[in-house]
Order: sequence, then C-alpha cells, then structure tokens
Amino acid sequence: MIEQKHTNFAIFATAVLAFCGVLLETAMNVTFPTLVAQFHTTLNAVQWVTTGYLLAVAATMMITGFIESRMQTRQLVVCALGLFVLGGAICAVSINLAMLLIGRIVQGLATGLIMPLVFALIMVKVPRAQQGRYVGIAGMLIALAPSLGPSYGGFVTQVASWRLSFCLIMPVALIAGVIAIVNMPQVFPQQKMVFPVGQFALLLLGLIGIIVGFNQLGASGLNSLSTWTPLLLGLLGLIGYVKVASKQTHPLIALTIFHSRQFNLALGLYFSVQFMQLGQTFLLPNYAQLVNHLGSFSAGASLLVGSFASAILSPFTGHWLDRFGIRRVALCGSLFLLTANGLLLIFSQALSTGLIVGGYLLYMIGFSFIFNNALTYGLQNLPNKLTPDGNAAFNTMQQYAGSLGTASVSAVLAATTTITSGTRAVYVGMLMISILVLIGSFNFNKQTA
Repeated sequence: MIEQKHTNFAIFATAVLAFCGVLLETAMNVTFPTLVAQFHTTLNAVQWVTTGYLLAVAATMMITGFIESRMQTRQLVVCALGLFVLGGAICAVSINLAMLLIGRIVQGLATGLIMPLVFALIMVKVPRAQQGRYVGIAGMLIALAPSLGPSYGGFVTQVASWRLSFCLIMPVALIAGVIAIVNMPQVFPQQKMVFPVGQFALLLLGLIGIIVGFNQLGASGLNSLSTWTPLLLGLLGLIGYVKVASKQTHPLIALTIFHSRQFNLALGLYFSVQFMQLGQTFLLPNYAQLVNHLGSFSAGASLLVGSFASAILSPFTGHWLDRFGIRRVALCGSLFLLTANGLLLIFSQALSTGLIVGGYLLYMIGFSFIFNNALTYGLQNLPNKLTPDGNAAFNTMQQYAGSLGTASVSAVLAATTTITSGTRAVYVGMLMISILVLIGSFNFNKQTA
C-alpha cells in the first residue's frame, strides 16, 4: 500500500514535469508573429523553435530504453530537471533566434527523458486492469498543457514579454521534480550495455533528413535539390537502421515490436492524430492573428475549449477502453475527427473565431478517444520485456509527428499565395488522413487486448 502511494506520487509528479514541457511547446506557437517581428526573420524560420524542440524530444526518446536500463530512475529525473532549468534560462535571456533555438533544444532533451517515464511507470507498476484509467488520468494532466499553453503564451506575450513565460513555469517544475525524486521507484532492472552510436546516428539522420526535406518543400518547391537531398538522406538513414538493427542482439529499438499487427495499427493511429493536432495548434492561432487580426492572447484562447474538453474526457475514454475495447472507442473518435476536419475545410476561406473554436473542439473530442488509448492498447499487445522499446517507439512517434506536422503545415503555407488558400490545402490533407484513421479503426480487434 505504501509502495503504491509512492508510485502514485511519482506518476503525478513526472506528469506535471511533462506538462511543463508541453505547456511551453504550445505557448511558443502563439508567439511566432511577435518573434518574426522581433528577430526580423520569416515564419518559416521561426517555426523551427517548435520543430527543433520536438525533434530534440523525439531523438531523446529513441534512446530512453537504453538510458532507463543504464541509469537509476531517480538519476534520470535529476538529469531531466537540470536540463529543463538550464534550457529555460537560455531561452529567457536569448538575444537572437539561434540562441532561443538552442535553449528550446536543451528543454527538448528534458522532455524527451521525462515523458516516456510517466507511461513506463504506469505500464510496469500499475495492474493491467487499471492501466487504461491511469493512462487516461496522466494523459488528462498532460493534455491540460496544450489547452493552457496558447492562452498562457499569448497572455504573457501581450502584457509583458514572451521571455517571462519560461520564468513563471520554473517553480512548478522544481516542486514537481523534487516530489518525483523523493518518491520515484526503480522502474527497470539495471544492465550494462554499450551505447549503439551507429544505430543512433542512422535513426537521427532519418528523422532530421525527413523534417528538413519537408521544411524545404515550402521554401524551395517540390523540384528543388535542397528538398529531395535531405528526404533521400533521411530515407537512407531509416533503411540503414533497419538493416543494422536486424543483425544486433541489443538494438536501440527492438524491431520485434513491429511483429504485432495490432501494435503497428495503434502506433499508426497515434502518429496520425498527433500529426494533425500539432499542425492545427500551429495553423489556427496564426490564422486568427494574421487573417482575423486577433491579439496573441485571444488567438491562443480560441483553442482553449477544445483542449480542455480533451483533458476532461481522457480519464473517461481510458475507462471505456478497459470496458469496451479499442475498436468501439477508436471508431467513435474517428467520426469526430472526420466531422471536425470536414467542417474546417468547408469554411477554410473564412474561419471566424466561432468556427475555429467549434472545429477544434470537435477535433479534440475525437483526439481524446484515440490518442492515449492507442498507446495503452499498443503496449498491451507486447510482452513485458518489450515494453521499454514499445514505449520508446510511441513517445518518439508522438514528438516526431508533432515536429513533422508543424513543418508540413509551415511548408504548405509558404508554398501558397495566401494564408486562406494554404489553410484549405492543409485541411484537404487532414480530411484524407481522417479517412485513413477511420479505416484503421475498423481493423482493430473487437475484444480488449
């Protein structure tokens, strides 16, 4: 009983740390027009503040399985907390875009260490019958971050300075870090392994190459060498990793996790809904400011209702997963996604504030049915020994989907003549992805894992 109490405190505290990271991630999205003016640069360049951060998170999450097996869990939390504080300090005193990007990358390393730990604690220390509810509750806390982030960033930017947003959140992170360190159990057994530098380099090449390629798509066009070269290098990196990892006894991420069809399906839906969600948190606040001429606080607040609804629903949808299974829950969620993206596409040429609020609300209701439940169900379809690898894959794809979603939307906006025409093109793509999510939901097993 006492051990479970300590575990619950550790889960809560690590979820709060993850909340702080995601809060700043979405808080920065609404500051982009301000940063463009202050640093005398372009929106396509400024979006790297989010894309670079998410890429750092994804790269770190790739090696969390290795880190968790080499470091004591308390040491991992201490390291993450130190990086978060250091990165925040760099961001707060940044004098140019490059310095701000460095600070965000350092904070990305912190989030990359702490986010997988939240769900690893649940999957290892919580009984299977309660895992959906625990993931839903932890997901609710983390999901509050994107609901508060745009409003928080917009308000601080409008009344003071975007720099202050990094300072105000610091006491919350420090208190949560201390609680986590005091109560943290050892999650995984320790073992000695040599870090696979070559495998990590190939995976990193794959991730960075594809992101840079998509980013160059908006700046240079589809036929440009600067677009296809990084895309080709990224593809070669991923192919190289598969070939090398398949011959290793201890790969960075075990490829055997992909032998489960249900795991792959859950991972695909998880990636898709996160890709669309982060793309919209980049697109809609900028549309509200640049087209509807709202202030940064009002633009950020337009996403508040949808994100709050998702956070409130998460524990309930987690319980419904435990009770009804993934298929019914995912089908219900996918219908909300289709409706939301169809509505936003129809009115994309003239999105009023009310339409932005309503469309994003419908999307986030659907998101709450699929996102955390796909993670829980996917990991339940793996043997316990592969949980760290599956967790690393899900968390890496979560951040990479966000990074790729932001870069893709930025590329589409840069390639089109107006924000409204770019918005229409974005929602054509999102509607197609929503249809694929619906088809994928039909292919889940009817029973629970």
